[in-house]
Amino acid sequence: MRPFVLLLLALCFSVNTSFAPKNAHSDENQLSEVDRLFYVGKIWGFLKYYHPLVAKGSYNWDEKLQSIIEKTAKYQTYSEFSDYISKWIYYMGQVPPCTSCNNVNQENHFLKNFDLSWTQDRRFSEEFRKTFKNIERNRFQGNHFYISQGKAGQFEAKNEGPDYNFLWKEPNQRLLPLFRYWNYIEYFYPHKHLADQDWDDVLKEMIPKFQQADTKLAFHLAMLELIVKADDSHAGLVTPELDEMPYYNYLPAKFDLIENEVIITEIIDQSKAQANDLQVGDILKTINGRPAVAMHEANRKYIWGSNDAVKDRSIYHTLFMGIKEPPQVTIERNGSTRTATLTLYKYADLSYDGDNSGEKWTIVDDSVGYVDMGKLTAGDVDAMMSELMEQKFIIFDLRKSPRGTYRAISKYLNPSDTAFARFAKPDLSYPGKFIWEGEQRCGSQNEDYFKGNVILLVNDETQNNTEFAAMCLQTAPNVTVVGNQTAGTLGNVSKFAILGRLYTSMTAIGVYYPDGSDVQRVGIEPDEVVEPTVAGIRAGKDEVLEKAIEVANEEIARLIEIARLEELARQRRLDSLLRLDSLRMLDSLRMDSLRMDSLQMDALPMDSLDRGDY
Repeated sequence: MRPFVLLLLALCFSVNTSFAPKNAHSDENQLSEVDRLFYVGKIWGFLKYYHPLVAKGSYNWDEKLQSIIEKTAKYQTYSEFSDYISKWIYYMGQVPPCTSCNNVNQENHFLKNFDLSWTQDRRFSEEFRKTFKNIERNRFQGNHFYISQGKAGQFEAKNEGPDYNFLWKEPNQRLLPLFRYWNYIEYFYPHKHLADQDWDDVLKEMIPKFQQADTKLAFHLAMLELIVKADDSHAGLVTPELDEMPYYNYLPAKFDLIENEVIITEIIDQSKAQANDLQVGDILKTINGRPAVAMHEANRKYIWGSNDAVKDRSIYHTLFMGIKEPPQVTIERNGSTRTATLTLYKYADLSYDGDNSGEKWTIVDDSVGYVDMGKLTAGDVDAMMSELMEQKFIIFDLRKSPRGTYRAISKYLNPSDTAFARFAKPDLSYPGKFIWEGEQRCGSQNEDYFKGNVILLVNDETQNNTEFAAMCLQTAPNVTVVGNQTAGTLGNVSKFAILGRLYTSMTAIGVYYPDGSDVQRVGIEPDEVVEPTVAGIRAGKDEVLEKAIEVANEEIARLIEIARLEELARQRRLDSLLRLDSLRMLDSLRMDSLRMDSLQMDALPMDSLDRGDY
């Protein structure tokens, strides 16, 4: 009986196996719709910048995108898809040998963003892999049809068809701006590797969102969400549609996120603020029944910025996004809460009543100078340094953008010419790679440089040129940075249209410290971290400046104590030397006395000793 059962089981297994479909594919070879479109977007971008015929403008490449999306829709496996792509590229035309292409990585190449390994994925056919490797090795060289370099060496887009009969109502059409922008970042954004989300994962996530964005509002918001994922404060989206929806509404008072509270920190338009009964120190607790902080977090995916400090700083521009009617809010003031209906305004309708008074520089405490870098001009530097040169500390306030003064100041602060930054610029002959440029230097040979200490004040408003100034001033011998997270955004900017009236920009040149360490997203790191507080705002305090003065006074007191101890030690050494000299003198006198006695003994007559007179 047992052999019969085994035979029956064997027959069953053989029957099941024999009826398996001959063309069945392993799960590994299956290609989902999102993955197919993901690779279409990557292939389209690679060929746009690498293939000699495409790169010189021989094809309407936007139309080709729509064609390849439609023609690959029937393929559900990597092998079928890659076979078709290989043939499609073959019929585009022969890739001639490139005699000027250097395919070896150079010492001056910055490679953290470069990765074409996907073209050699083993799931693709051998012909596909050979085709893409051949295009990479014989890539286009010369005057590119779609890209050029600006005066500073930054990437610039050109010859894009911004209007290309764009039908945002068509799902496949909506993929054009997605793929176009994604490939800009893929090949020409120096800080792609620093983004929170892997850039390939961004493309996979955004494909279905663009496909489903079937209204103008949904399409523009999908585009904004994509751009935000670059984690770049220079990125953003400006369209008439977003302005008109309305999506940017403002109070006549600036507010910030401090200690997880939305607090008013400055009055912008005095008359309109009074009409809404708004004061510095007021806390917005709820908006239309929802916690204000929760609304900020809900809008976060639409807020561009290199780090959280910038995104929180942007709360003033985004908190009332999409609110068309005057919102009902609850406001807490000094422990009491009230409900009010506020009027929102277009930013252009607000009259800034800010206080621009105050000295360009002054002495804020004994031996401590203060310089407002937002007010100081190039013509002021010599007089300012002449007046503050004998101070023990100079505080340079970099919370507002400097006016072209930091290099001149550094000549007073540095004993010699010093490197403070280096750049990485896109290598358009090998898209995706960047080239290290020479160092940026500041200061000069100066034996009479400022011998005291320097303090730099920074916060989330310290951005771009201001951060660059901080990097320069950091090269002085004795520097302390006081404040909080800076914007972490600096370098030349590229601005371009993704479509007709859909403009954006990005940081296009990488800026680093001389050792290659990052400044983008990281910012200028404080030695003394000072975060603003609700109590400080309400008391009208400048907590960062107060901390800087405290640091200076503590250091001055420490130096005074060190000087006192050194003087005490010097006096003790003198006393010791005097005592030692006295002892040496006494010893010398004793020795002289002994020598005199010895001489006297030698002078006695020998016969007197013999007679035993002594």
